[in-house]
This record gives sequence, structure tokens and C-alpha cells, in this order.
Amino acid sequence: MTNTIAFKVRFSSMSIYSMISSGIGGLGLFLLGMWLMSEGLKMAAGSALNHFLHHWTNTRLRGLSVGIFLTGLIQSSGAVTVATIGFTNAGLLSLKRAIWIIFGSNIGTTTTGWLVTLIGFNFKISAFALPMIGIGMILKLSKGEERIGAIGQALVGFGILFLGIDVLKDTFSALGSDFSLEANGEITWQDILLFTGFGFLITVLMQSSSVTLAITLTALSGGLMTLLPAAAIVIGSNLGSTTTAVFSSFGTNSVAKRVVASHVIFNIITATVSILLLSPLITLILFSQDLFNLDNSATMTLALFHTIFNVLGVLLMIPIATPLVAWLKNRFKSKDEALGKPLYLDKHALALPSLSLHALSRETERLGHFSLAMAKDSLNFEISNKGMENKDLVVKKLAVAIGDYTTLLYKQNLPEEVSEKLPILLRITHYYSSISDIATLLNHSKKQVATALSPVIQNQINEYYKHSLHILKDSEIGNKPVKDHHIERQETALEAEYQSLKSLLLRRGAEGSLSIAKMDKTITSISQIRRMNQQAVKALTHFNSLDINFSLNSEVKERTA
Repeated sequence: MTNTIAFKVRFSSMSIYSMISSGIGGLGLFLLGMWLMSEGLKMAAGSALNHFLHHWTNTRLRGLSVGIFLTGLIQSSGAVTVATIGFTNAGLLSLKRAIWIIFGSNIGTTTTGWLVTLIGFNFKISAFALPMIGIGMILKLSKGEERIGAIGQALVGFGILFLGIDVLKDTFSALGSDFSLEANGEITWQDILLFTGFGFLITVLMQSSSVTLAITLTALSGGLMTLLPAAAIVIGSNLGSTTTAVFSSFGTNSVAKRVVASHVIFNIITATVSILLLSPLITLILFSQDLFNLDNSATMTLALFHTIFNVLGVLLMIPIATPLVAWLKNRFKSKDEALGKPLYLDKHALALPSLSLHALSRETERLGHFSLAMAKDSLNFEISNKGMENKDLVVKKLAVAIGDYTTLLYKQNLPEEVSEKLPILLRITHYYSSISDIATLLNHSKKQVATALSPVIQNQINEYYKHSLHILKDSEIGNKPVKDHHIERQETALEAEYQSLKSLLLRRGAEGSLSIAKMDKTITSISQIRRMNQQAVKALTHFNSLDINFSLNSEVKERTA
């Protein structure tokens, strides 16, 4: 016989309109309180969130602990997840470190359930919520944006949140006497999946699994539903929480997308196992509550279930985390990331020093092609290159790969003509990394510089840019060989242009025909271009001194274009 969920309806003194208005009001109070509390705690924490994410996540246990602690502190797994994605996107966190913060945030989000269960259902809420709101507002009004003021805002949010829970609890208690979900026999798998989907949908709409959990706990407390449907809704809310991370990953780099994928995979695995073990887990929790004389209320059982299945998910991830990271590294690959991998650095060639030196030279030439292409793009002041940061990451990855390979080569038994050339290659790598940094800065400042100047100044700047482009083109390794003395003459001429242009800008600033702020920005810009050209000429000069005869073939140019 097929079992189904049936609706049982009765009527009480509370009108349907009163129930709906109370429910909406209670939910609004809860959402307002959650937002005020979360924002206040984030402001009170200050830079602690960034500090912990960047400096205290170098091991699995630390990453997990930071995720738990920060999520419990600011009561927002979404905020921790989004911050983690942001740090990963900026290159400050590796995938290996980031996934454990994400896993920890899933455990940390269970603190909301415990707050609601231990405080919201066991105390007279108005006895502490109203004084908390009053004290919090006094602190907020007296201290404003200071840390104590932020703590005051958090207290206000905390009090309003529990007032919302109180309203929801009364509403669901009345609603539970009129309207309840009961099973005609045992609850089926179809029913469990239906409630899981319901939890997922609510969380997607609310963008907060904490809200879904609080609603479910109050509905369970008010008798609107039984334990198994409530547990299924909580599982669905965990799945729904991944949408916040998915939305925040739009426009991020490949590593950040892999962090989001790890979050989704973790929650899918955890939800799947929890659904399969739903009845045994609930039975085990009920048995443990009786065995240890714990509070045997349904809300306590649900809070325990929420914590246990998240911890179970982390335990399941321990043996597969390393293979998962390896698998994810081959997913969401971008063109820039593929370009950031060295083409010529083969560890098997380390036993042949001359061959390794040749490989290093080719990879350095490739690095120069990337950084000088960035330099030329940065001199196009008509448009801002949106992909400049990704190109900078390519240069940085290649520079690190060249440095690591050089270190490995140094450990070999090297002839003198090879060992004396390795520091020169590292120096050239440093020059190209510096050019990449300057090009990125110039790209950021385009909007600031590209405002109207007088025709005299603008014409001189245009000539300066044109001559800079000539030097950058002639400085590229692998192009038609340029005599050192020829490019040195070009650099000398550009230096004279720079000094003349700088004097003109200073004179116009002193006269008042050019604002001091505009003068400073323009001088900074032309100075950065000057340094970029100097670094390019130095790189070419040092590379020529290596006396390694080869040119960049057409295949490599196509792959790095």
C-alpha cells in the first residue's frame, strides 16, 4: 500500500488572517535580527575575518577550525564562504586550504540551531530580548561606528531575532492545532525527497539556511510537522546554501570556481548519505537522548541531527579530500591558466645541464613575451583591459616555475659556464615580473589619467607613448635582433622626453592651469611607463649577454598569443 502525507485541518479561535500576518511579521523580525546581528558581528570582528582566512589556515585542522569559528562568530556561513571565494580568487588562498574552511563553515552554521533550541524554546524570550535591544541601542547610538557600537548592533539583532522566534513559535503552535501534516502509515522515500526539495527551495529564495532551520525548528516545536519531514527539510536547506556560493562565483577565476565546486560536492555527498541514513540516524539520536538522560524534545533531536550529519560529511571528506583537489585542478581550466604552465621545463632534463639551461632560456623568453604584451596593452589608454589581472597571474606562475626549476638545477653538478648564467636568468625573470606589476597598475589607473588635458600636453604625452611602444617592441626577445647601442640610444631619447614632459606638467601645475591632483596622477603614470621601458631594456641586455642562439618559433608564439 502506498503511504502518503495527509493534511489534517481543524479550526481554532485564531483567524487565518491573524496566523498569516503573525507568521509574516515573525519571519520579518527574524530576518531583520539575523541581518543586524550578522552585520554587527562582522563589523566588530573588523579585519579578524581576513586575518584568520589568510594566516591561520595552513593545515586541514586549522582550516576546519577557522571555518567553524568564524561562521559561529558572525552567524553567516554565506559570508565566510563568499570571503573564502574572494581570497581564493585573489590568489591569497590555495584550493587545498580553502576547501577545509568551506567544510568547517558547514559545521559552524549548526550553531544557529543550537541558539534557537537552547535559548529560544527554553526561556521567556521577552525577559532577556527586550533589555538586550535597549542596551544594544544605547551602545550603538553612543559609540556609532566604533567596535563597541557594532557590538551594540549585534545585541539589537540578537534580541530582535529571538522576538521573531517567539512570534513564529506562537503562530506555529496555533497553526499546529488547526493544521498539521500527518502520514497515512509510514513516510515514504517520495515524501522525504519532497520535503528535501521544499527545504532547498526555501533556502534558495531566502538565501539563508539559518532562516530555513529556524522556521523548521519553530514549526516542529508548534506541532505543524513531525521529526522526519523536519529533518528532510534541514537536509534540503544544506543543499540550498550552495547557491550563495554558486552565485558569488560568477566572474571569478578557475581556482575560485573549484572552491565552489568542492562546496557543492561536499553538500551533495552529505545530503545523499544523510537521506539514506535518515531513519537510522534519528533512531540512534533518540536512543542516545534516552541513554544519557538528555532533553528528549523534538527540537533537540533535530539540532543534534543537523550537527551530526554535517560532522559526518566532514569525516567522509577526510579520505577523499586530496583526490578531490587533484580532480578539481583539471576542471574549469581557463586559457590563461593553461598558458601559465611551463612548456619547456622538464625535470628529466636536469641531468643534462646544458639542455636544462636551454629550456630555462626558452621559458624565460616566453615569460618576456607575456609581460611585454601586457606592457603594450597598458599603453592603450582608450580602453581598460579586463583580463590584465589574469595575465599577471600567468606571469607570476611562470616566474615561480622558472625559479623552482633553477633551484633544482643548482643542486646538480654544474659546469661553471652554466652555473654563472642561472643568476642572470633569475634577474631577467625579476625584470619581467616587475613589468607585469607596472602594466597592471597602469591598467587600473587608465580612467584617472584619460581625462582631457591641454592639446600641448596631450600631444607630448602621445609622442611619449608612441616612442615607449617602439622600445617595448624592440626589447622583445626573439624579434629581429636589435643592437644594444641602438636600443640604448632609444632609451636615452625617451629619458629626455620624460624629463621635458615632467617639467611641463610641473610648470602647468604651478601656474594653476592644471590641477595638482591631475598633475600628480599624470606624472606617476609617465614615471611608471619610464620604469617599465627601463626594465624591458635591462632584460634584453642581460639576455643577450647569455649568448644563447635561438629564436621563439611560430608554434610557441601561437600558444602565447
